[in-house]
Amino acid sequence: MSAEEMVTYKDIEIPKSLIGVINHMDSVDEYREELLRLGAQWDLLTILGQMVGTGTDMTGTRKGFLDLTNKLLCQLALENMRKTVQEIASKAQVAVDILIRNLFERTADIGFLATDDDIRDFIIKNEELDILCKGGGDEQVCDTLNRTQLREEMKQALIERFREYIAKYSVYFNIILLDTDGNVLVQMDQDSKVLKTSDPLVKDAVEVDGEYLEVYRYCDLLPQNEKSLIYAYRVTRSNEEKDDVLGVLCLCFRFQNEMEGIFRNLSSKDDWSVKLILDADGHVIASSDRYHVPIGAKMDMALNKEYGMVIFAGKKYIAKTCPTKGYQGFFGLGWYGHVMIPLESAFEISEESSAKKSINDKILEAVMSDPRLFSGELRSIPLQAEKIQSDLERTVWNGNVKESDPASKVLLWSISGTGAKTKKIFEQSIGNLHKTVIDSILSNVWFWAALAVDIMDRNLYERANDCRWWALTSAFKRILDKPKIEAEDKEKISGILQYINGLYTVYTNLFVYDSYGRVIAVSNPTEEHIVGSVLSKDFVRNTLALRESCQYSVSKFETSELYGDRHTYIYGAAITSFKNGKNTLGGIGIVFDSEPQFEAMLHDALPRNERGEVEEGVFGVFADRKGYVISSTCSDLKTGDIIAVDKEFLNMKNGQGISKIIEYGGYYYAVGAHTGSGYREYKQGDGYENDVIALIFTPLAKVSAEQVYNIRRRGDSVRVKSAAGSKDSIEVATFFIGTKWLGIKTENVVEAINPEGLTTVPGSHKFVKGRRIYKDLPLLVVDIRSVLDLPDKEVDNDSQIIVLRYRDDQLFGLIADALGEIPQIPLDRVECSDHILDNSKYTECIVKPDQTQPNGEMLMVLRPEGIIGKLKEMI
Repeated sequence: MSAEEMVTYKDIEIPKSLIGVINHMDSVDEYREELLRLGAQWDLLTILGQMVGTGTDMTGTRKGFLDLTNKLLCQLALENMRKTVQEIASKAQVAVDILIRNLFERTADIGFLATDDDIRDFIIKNEELDILCKGGGDEQVCDTLNRTQLREEMKQALIERFREYIAKYSVYFNIILLDTDGNVLVQMDQDSKVLKTSDPLVKDAVEVDGEYLEVYRYCDLLPQNEKSLIYAYRVTRSNEEKDDVLGVLCLCFRFQNEMEGIFRNLSSKDDWSVKLILDADGHVIASSDRYHVPIGAKMDMALNKEYGMVIFAGKKYIAKTCPTKGYQGFFGLGWYGHVMIPLESAFEISEESSAKKSINDKILEAVMSDPRLFSGELRSIPLQAEKIQSDLERTVWNGNVKESDPASKVLLWSISGTGAKTKKIFEQSIGNLHKTVIDSILSNVWFWAALAVDIMDRNLYERANDCRWWALTSAFKRILDKPKIEAEDKEKISGILQYINGLYTVYTNLFVYDSYGRVIAVSNPTEEHIVGSVLSKDFVRNTLALRESCQYSVSKFETSELYGDRHTYIYGAAITSFKNGKNTLGGIGIVFDSEPQFEAMLHDALPRNERGEVEEGVFGVFADRKGYVISSTCSDLKTGDIIAVDKEFLNMKNGQGISKIIEYGGYYYAVGAHTGSGYREYKQGDGYENDVIALIFTPLAKVSAEQVYNIRRRGDSVRVKSAAGSKDSIEVATFFIGTKWLGIKTENVVEAINPEGLTTVPGSHKFVKGRRIYKDLPLLVVDIRSVLDLPDKEVDNDSQIIVLRYRDDQLFGLIADALGEIPQIPLDRVECSDHILDNSKYTECIVKPDQTQPNGEMLMVLRPEGIIGKLKEMI
């Protein structure tokens, strides 16, 4: 979220925009209450420390945790808001862009259908009948009964052709043909009583500068609808005689039906958001919940900003409005996608998903340290809490080393315990936030994968429709039914194919062939070398075997010389005889431009951040059930490669999806996969089976190749039963090096200090970590990991330097990973016999486990003189 003015809310500083929002974030409020309770404990411990006189000032520690609390709660609120906004913005963008993709196809449909010879012939013959009658021609022709019968036969033939069209392009509910005066010549809807229109649509379609007219408003051609989405195009005498307008053709789109499908795919369980399409003025023209937000309502748009707080029907919503990004230069009528979610439901804590439960600590740790999901400020909070707690534990540890009063020791450990609780809440809250965000990403990648395969199914639905409709072109039937096809016939077919290809730019070539598979004509001049050649491919044989106009064939997704030896699908439909519809004269083949088209589909389905950008490392893949790549936005995955993922991703039933975290290419990825199930009639009972799986990969973190050095902390050990106050005991300051629990008698310990200022000594042995100025004198600092048979580890900010005293009050520093407890241990638990001490030179004694405690372990107490002696032996 962008930087903005900060204000105070319940003792914490938050961005001004979150006022009135943060109180709906239950998870943030829970942590705030818990941290406030711990704040009260800090106040009490500070007062007790002053009363007992421990000499430990908690003011700085308490302020450090308080400042960090403010930062934590602010960051939690921002991340919750960012997650919600990103989800609604994605849905708003997708809703309008999928619609625009669909409507782009409609502009091509109307452009081609308006040039259909049967439609032109109908208008021309209808005019000829009128002329003959007005001119007093042959009485038989002018006879009213005969004219009516002839007109009705022509009309029914055209209505049947319209029905054939809508049977393939089921996105339309009516087709209307008008003359230039607005009279209805033919329409598919036989129940309509409309005979003439006064709508300016006819005039506008004739005069429009562009090739087509697109309107969404009330039209008297469809009086039953408050508003209708209509595509209109002038019908001319020929493609060359564009000024000789015969009439206007209208395609009536099933807009609300289409939006129901889009909204359904954008909705999920426990989704409280309302998805809308707004017109250019902000009025609702489609709603995912009409009872919630009705059609026609005027909405406050949230444009050109991250989100908006809007009020509708007395309730507050978080909203985002997105204009379309357009498709191949088409932007439609300036509509917007608008999604809003009730403020009271925007941050509800949903039931923990199985995916969230499966996020293990290794993945979580990698994600928390990687910068791609969260801001540096949020990721720094656990580190800052760790440093405050580390400094606190060192202060408490030093206090215990110097303090002899049992009450003071108890208070000091209470202070340390409260610090540990505070730090744990920081870690838990951020850990839970990370898990929640990862869970959200897993849900989102599933959604985006479903979207990707839906875009593909929608697109290829159009391809199956195109080839079947174009195969019904009357000119193709007449020419292929000739005993001999002349050169001008081939030119005629070629011209039609070129005109179609100019409208439908998703193809590299269209070709027509005869019943022997011999290519008659092509649309692409660069492919004319295949004219006259016989195609012996399976898809050609399959096409020629078709007998119904509703059938089509598709090649396997394989390399083809018809696509420059690259992988593609080639769709085909049979061209049958006028005389006998079962007699196949040849076929039409359409070569889909798969490389750029599939890549564009995947790119449109990739998740984006709040700026609308695809994050680095995110990629999408289309694959078949064997894992063969159909398309990919990842440069390392080429078409035809096999993607190395679990079979679980490839064996789902149609329409099913999954998401999970996997290791891939050295990264942890959230991967969503979804198997296609078709769109409308396509792949849903039409006989075509070709399962495609969309996979969306979102990187979470890099898989660390470094060895994880196992370090124990004070809380990892079983607390030693103290013998405080007993003379028959020893006091031991304990610490951890790697997994080893070690100790040194407190009389030999000066204090623990941080490693700041430690400088290396050139030419020294590897166990010498350097020197640090301590009380104005250089202090030698050593590491005994090699003595303990532990792997090397670099000194870092978490390391501790324990200052030890040996003979003649000489000092040296010992590197430790963490500090432990400082108990008084009864002598009956202490064993000093040489026969049980493996390393008696540097081991003073061992402390046997307490038999009354489960999982008790042995503590090894070291001698400072022995440590120095052992290290000297190694030189």
